[in-house]
Amino acid sequence: MTWYDELHRLGAASTHQLVAAGATPRALTAAVRAGTLIRVRKGRYAPRGTPAPVLAALRAGARLTCVSAARSYGLWGGMDARTHLLVPKHAGRSAEEPGQVRHWGEAEHGEIWRVSLADCLRSVVRCAEEETAVAVLDTAISAGLTTPRRLPIAFLREPARSRSIAARARPGSDSGVESILRQRLTCRGHLVEQQVAVAGVGRVDARVDGVLFIEVDGYRYHSGRDAFERDRVRDLGMALAGGRRLRFPASLVLSDPDGVVAAIEAVLAREDVTLGNAG
Repeated sequence: MTWYDELHRLGAASTHQLVAAGATPRALTAAVRAGTLIRVRKGRYAPRGTPAPVLAALRAGARLTCVSAARSYGLWGGMDARTHLLVPKHAGRSAEEPGQVRHWGEAEHGEIWRVSLADCLRSVVRCAEEETAVAVLDTAISAGLTTPRRLPIAFLREPARSRSIAARARPGSDSGVESILRQRLTCRGHLVEQQVAVAGVGRVDARVDGVLFIEVDGYRYHSGRDAFERDRVRDLGMALAGGRRLRFPASLVLSDPDGVVAAIEAVLAREDVTLGNAG
C-alpha cells in the first residue's frame, strides 16, 4: 500500500500520517502541484474530489460531528443541511461561518476529519431533535454498524435523556424515512412490524396492526422504468396474496408525515369496519 492509498483509506490525513505511510516532503509538494492532492491547511491533506464538508472541517482544524458525521458513515442525516463541526476547546473563538454549527470538545480518532462512530451517535442524540436522532440510530443498526445489544453500551455514561432516546432504536428501518414513519405510527399506539416477508412478494417495509402493508419508495431505488415495473410486479403479488398495501413516496413522508399517518389510519378504520361486517 502506498502513501496515496493510505490517504484514500483515511479520507484525509496529516503530514505525520502520510510520512509514516512512506510519503516524502518532495512527493507531497509534487502531488499538490499536479492537482491530485489538496493542502487544505498546514499539515492537513486531502485527495482531489474530497466533499466540501470534509474540507470545511479540515480548514477549521475541526472534525465532522452530529448529523454531518452520520452522513459520512452512510447513515440518515435528517433535514439539517448545515455542517456540524467539533472544534477543540483550546481553539480560538472565531466567528461561526454561515451554514456551520460549532460544537466544542475533544475527540480521539484515527481519522482527522470526523469523530468516531460512537461519538457520532452520541453527538446526534445530544444535538438533533429526537425523531431524527432515533432515525440515525435505526439506520446504524440496519447498516450493521451497531446492534440493539451493543448500542446501550455506547451510551452508558451519557445523561438519562440520551439513554432514553437510544433505547427507542429498533432494527428494520432501511432508511431514515422508514424510521420516521415507524416512530409516528408507534407513538399513535399502532403495532409496526418491519421487513415482513410475504410469499410471492418478498420483503415489505412494514405491516401495521397485522393487516396493512406499507412501502416507502425511496429516492435511490424507486426511479426508472425497471424499478417501476418491479414495484408493479410486487403490487400484483400482494393483490394475489390478498394483502392490503399502501405505497408512499419518501418525499411525502418527509413533507407531510401527519397526513401520511392520517391516511394509514383511515384505511385501518375502514379495514376494521370490513372485518366487523364479515363477522
